[in-house]
Amino acid sequence: MAALLLGVQESDRLSAKRQAGSAPKQDQVDISDQAKEIQRIKELVAAPDGARAQHVEQLRQAIDAGTADISGRTVADALIRQVLTDAVLF
Repeated sequence: MAALLLGVQESDRLSAKRQAGSAPKQDQVDISDQAKEIQRIKELVAAPDGARAQHVEQLRQAIDAGTADISGRTVADALIRQVLTDAVLF
């Protein structure tokens, strides 16, 4: 029984010593300037754009009315541009 009590006392003493010693170290992460810029660009892309929404609505109305004049090349160029942008950002 005495050995058990001595063991508990020793454990308490070591625990108190650890707590009194130094503050626990905190984890730290450094983010590069390039990573910060990529994050900023992603946020801009994800943010709603009023002018873009208005343009999309105008196109939708023109398509519905049958007055839209969109060439296949224009669509293909836009798709390729989007794929390349996504490849760079994501």
